Amino acid sequence: MIYIDELIILNFIIDFIILKTTSSILKLNVKNSRLIISSIVGEISLLYLFINLNNIELTLFKLSIGVIMNFISFGYINLKEFLKNLLYFYMFSFFLGGTLYYLKIESLVKYKYYLILIPLIMNILKKLTYNLKNVMKLRHKVTIYLKNGNVLYLNGYMDTGNRLVEPYTNKNVIIINKDIKEKFFLVPFKTIENSSLLKCFMPKKVYIDGIGERNDIVVGVINKKFNGFNCLLNYNLMEE
Repeated sequence: MIYIDELIILNFIIDFIILKTTSSILKLNVKNSRLIISSIVGEISLLYLFINLNNIELTLFKLSIGVIMNFISFGYINLKEFLKNLLYFYMFSFFLGGTLYYLKIESLVKYKYYLILIPLIMNILKKLTYNLKNVMKLRHKVTIYLKNGNVLYLNGYMDTGNRLVEPYTNKNVIIINKDIKEKFFLVPFKTIENSSLLKCFMPKKVYIDGIGERNDIVVGVINKKFNGFNCLLNYNLMEE
C-alpha cells in the first residue's frame, strides 16, 4: 500500500523524469526550474483519487493536465511544435506507466528499488526513439512526373550507399522498381562485386517530401524488390 504523501513524491519524480526525457529527445533548451514547476502542477492529476469520475472524464482530465504541463515546460512556439512535444510526452508517460503497472508496484519499499530502474527504462526508450527518428528521417514520399504526363507516387528510402551520378550530366540517380515505358539510356555503375549498366530515363521533374522539387535527377529502373519501399533515393540529395 502507498500512502498519499508517498504517492505525491513518487508522482513528482516520475513526471520530472518524463519531462526531462522529452526535452532531451527533442533537444529542447529548457530550464530545470520549468520542469520542476510543471511536475508540481502535475500533482493535480492525483485529485482523481478524491473525485468520482467515469473513464471518459478521467481520461480527459489527465490529458488536460498533460497539456498544461507541456505548456509550462516547453512553452508555445506554434501548434505543430506544441503537438509534437505533447505527443512525445504522452508516449513516454504511457510507456513508463505501463512498465510500472506490469511490475505491479504496490508499496514504497518496492518503489524505492524500481525508482533506480526508471532512468534505465527511460534511457532504453530514448535510444529506441532516437533510432526510430533516424529511420523516419530517411523515409520520404516521392512523386515522379513523367514526360508522357503520367505521375508515379512512390515511397522512398534515403540510401547512404547510393551516391550514383550520371557521368554526362552529373545528375544524381534515384532507383525505382516500377515497370514503365520510357525512352531509356544506360548508365554505368559499380557494386562491391561487379560493374554493370543501369537502365535510366529523364523525368520531367521529381518532388521529394522534405527536400522539395528537383529537376536534376535521373531515374534508374531495376527489376528487384525493395523491403518496405519502392524508390531508392540518392544520399547526395541530403548533402546539397
